[in-house]
Amino acid sequence: MPDFLTEGRTKLEVPELSKFRTPSGDYAPSLTSVFYNPHMEFSRDISISVAQVLARENPKLRICDPLAGVGARGLRYAKEVKGVSKVVVNDRSPEAVEFIRRNVEHNDLTEIVEIHEGDASVLLQSYRPGFHLVDVDPFGSPAPFVGPACSALARRGALFATATDVAPLCGVYPKACVRRYGAKPVKTEYAHEIGIRILIGFCQRQGAVLGVALLPIMTHSTRHYFRVYFRAKRSVSAINEVLSQHGYISHCRYCTSRFLTFGLAGELPVICQCGGKFEHAGPLWLGRLMDKDFLSKVREDLAERGFRLSHFELELLGRCIEEADGPPTFYDVHWLAKLAKAPPKKILKIISGLRERGYFASRTHFSPIGIRTDAPLAEILNSF
Repeated sequence: MPDFLTEGRTKLEVPELSKFRTPSGDYAPSLTSVFYNPHMEFSRDISISVAQVLARENPKLRICDPLAGVGARGLRYAKEVKGVSKVVVNDRSPEAVEFIRRNVEHNDLTEIVEIHEGDASVLLQSYRPGFHLVDVDPFGSPAPFVGPACSALARRGALFATATDVAPLCGVYPKACVRRYGAKPVKTEYAHEIGIRILIGFCQRQGAVLGVALLPIMTHSTRHYFRVYFRAKRSVSAINEVLSQHGYISHCRYCTSRFLTFGLAGELPVICQCGGKFEHAGPLWLGRLMDKDFLSKVREDLAERGFRLSHFELELLGRCIEEADGPPTFYDVHWLAKLAKAPPKKILKIISGLRERGYFASRTHFSPIGIRTDAPLAEILNSF
């Protein structure tokens, strides 16, 4: 028997949740023939507010959810975002499409939702006119779908993408990362940020091939997944500007120094000033991960919705806004204390001291013990 639940204002009929619970009480969506992940409600809530801000700029939004499962993401856009003119919801599973049909009826969305059954890439490459928003939310890597999604975008649009293959992107399986994303990761205390920057860079290079510039307006690393949101623009000059911010992060394991090299063919440093050898991550995106003004609008919209998880969602957005103007990479407080040969110090006290000395300093959503700052390492260590 299916289960019935509500996310936001959307009623959903989903596979019986007890059938894919693990012994620990968690959910394993891969165990069900029709995909639905209750843990992604958090991501779907935030996506509603991001889409709403975009819909205010374009009040006749056409949206595609090409890997829909039971249709949770696409139907929530149709039900909860004002200004949406059409949502195309697709899955290649006939069983999933039946769930989608029933969920469309449960929410009285037959006039706005168009249902497709088939391969996501074929749909994206053949559908006309283009979409203002394509949300690629696969089980695993989004890599095979980014190119088709870019080809389906209208002249000015948005691409949202989820990656649940966090381990390769963070350096646990570096060869898999090279195969999927054409970039080498490095396992560091800020490995999740490196992973997201590799994901962003890959999407941007795929977009560039198809004449689409992708500029990140929000990113976050949560639980088992990465989530990235891009504005898309068909402009050669915009593509060139995006690609000019690709490069490499060189990391020294001995003293935790890091060095940025912009450009895809530049000479990378070999030996750190401390005498340690650099390891290199990239190519990846070295620009801003967030658009602070856009995030503030998203936070305002989300604060008015009263979602079940809104306390945690607003906390995440607040932290993202705080770190939005910061430089690439962050420092682990425990590792800094070890380098300084001093006991750990309260993060807020370190941040306050760095700000008083004129540096950017903030916490980061990537780590509860991370500090993002543009201060030189020696200056940071003086805080201990």
